[in-house]
Amino acid sequence: MKLNKTASLELPMKINPNKAIEFLLARGNLPILYWLKKDILEVPVEREFKNLQKFAARIRILNSQGPNGGWRKKKYEGHPRWEKTYYIVETLKNVFKLYNFGCSCEDEGIKKAIEFLFSTQSKTGDFRGAYLNEYAPTYHALTLEILCLLGQDKDERTQKGFRWIIKNRQDDGGWVIPYRTIDQEQLKSRYNFEAQLTLNPVKPDKSRPFSHLVTGMVLRALAVSPTWRKSKEAWKAGELLQSRFFSEDKYDDRWHPSFWEEITYPFWATDILSSLDSLSQIGVSAENSKDAQKGLNWLLNKQTKQGYWESGSKKSVLEDDLWVTFAVLRVFKRFGLFEF
Repeated sequence: MKLNKTASLELPMKINPNKAIEFLLARGNLPILYWLKKDILEVPVEREFKNLQKFAARIRILNSQGPNGGWRKKKYEGHPRWEKTYYIVETLKNVFKLYNFGCSCEDEGIKKAIEFLFSTQSKTGDFRGAYLNEYAPTYHALTLEILCLLGQDKDERTQKGFRWIIKNRQDDGGWVIPYRTIDQEQLKSRYNFEAQLTLNPVKPDKSRPFSHLVTGMVLRALAVSPTWRKSKEAWKAGELLQSRFFSEDKYDDRWHPSFWEEITYPFWATDILSSLDSLSQIGVSAENSKDAQKGLNWLLNKQTKQGYWESGSKKSVLEDDLWVTFAVLRVFKRFGLFEF
């Protein structure tokens, strides 16, 4: 495997894709071998796909699925108003894991999970409940992303969700968490009494600047949607996101520039790896984007001597490093930066 050399993108010569691939192959992690062979090496994966159906972690997650199609870590003992939130968050995390373990919409557990996610959609089109009754563009985007990965892009409910998110952009073309745009004391006063939980969601001040945390998550959903990945809305989101690479956000959620460097997989919040992954899918090229070049060079410089990339998660283990290494390789391939 050799890196393509381009005049506009000076890639560090120390990068060794072969070494990274050898590192992943040597570890023998079944799900990663499946995706490595499928997306990077482009060789048959029938054996791995069949073996994944007996994969212990996959079976364990499916066996813990609730009757409603969702998941929660344990018996919930907190305030009842937050129970739906924990169901939504845990369900999204588990469905992303199951997708990486080779599950698809043909699996009964995934069918039930999809219907659970759709059950959280409001009449107006947004997926709600993660922030009580407030609009939650972050979890809305995560829901759209996993639905598209599971082949639900053409479902009218999915498209209704995309229409909602497009309609609810800021004036600058990006996205925010709406309740972050209002006075925080005003926000707190809404939740002094249980009756106030029935109040209509806070509408954003659309004159406020976009949040790159939220915009990056929305872009991921657009990028995995066959319907929306080449849209002008996706391209605009990509431009906005690149303009903030390694800069602080405008709002309190994961605002510090260091959060760009906390690369993880499966993707959740916005970091430089998840952003480059999305940009590679909507058509941004390394040759024509200095911001993409900056991000790619940062990634290239983070490869360890052993050939892999480390997860930025504070609680990461070797498996997290393996997934991140796979995700980095996939980004390089999508940008056309190496060849066999």
